[in-house]
Formats: sequence, structure tokens, C-alpha cells
Amino acid sequence: MTDNLESELKFINYTVNDLVYKINYNFDEQDVEVDFSIKRKIDFLDDEKNKMLVHLTVSVFEDAEENNYPFSLTIDITGVFELKNVDDEVERKKYAEVNAVAILFPYIRSLISTITANVNIPPLILPPINIVKLIENEEE
Repeated sequence: MTDNLESELKFINYTVNDLVYKINYNFDEQDVEVDFSIKRKIDFLDDEKNKMLVHLTVSVFEDAEENNYPFSLTIDITGVFELKNVDDEVERKKYAEVNAVAILFPYIRSLISTITANVNIPPLILPPINIVKLIENEEE
């Protein structure tokens, strides 16, 4: 029964490459809206056509002191994925850009919540995002 439900995209693993947290001691205690950006990069491995690396970098409250944010936080992760039975280049790209990013983003959200809680500030929970709209906005 589950054979026909299995995705062509297999999530192998992820690694946290870099994590930088800096508190802004000059923060003027006030309510601020969550400000974050997402950068992504896809690398299809030359030696293994079916494997790809998906790099996500999320920056929260960039330029904290200049913008009166409580802190700045940047996390960079790389996910390893494998595609099965997908030879079409357009389909491969779509799986990488949409599905793989959608799989990885919750890991970054969780890391941000955990890190902020563990540095003794109220945990920051990033909102879920629409990956398709993210891509559309990048293309405009």
C-alpha cells in the first residue's frame, strides 16, 4: 500500500554548517516585527546525478544594532537529498527548489526556537512560509 505513496524525493540528512548569534545590548525594549531572510543554493552532484545538496541560510534580525533589534541570528544548513526515477531536468529542479526547501525549512525554524530559548530570551518561532511564493518573489 505505501509503495504508491512514496515520494521520488528522499531526504537523507542535514548538517548545520554555521550558526551565529549576537545579542544587541543596546536594544531599546520595544515590540518588533520578525524580520528574516532566506537564501538557498542547490548543487546537483556531478558524480551522482540523483543526489543533490540543498543549502539554506536564514538570517533573523540582520543589522540588529542599526535596526534596534534584540539580537541577530544566522543559521546555515545543508540537506542531502536523493531523487528516484526523475530524469527530466525541469522536474529535478522543481523537486530541489520547492520540495527540498520545504522539507528543510522546519528544521531551521526548530533550531531558531531552540537557540533563542536556550540563550535565555523568549523563544522566537518563525512563521511557516509558502516556498512557491518565495521562489516567485526571487524571480521578480
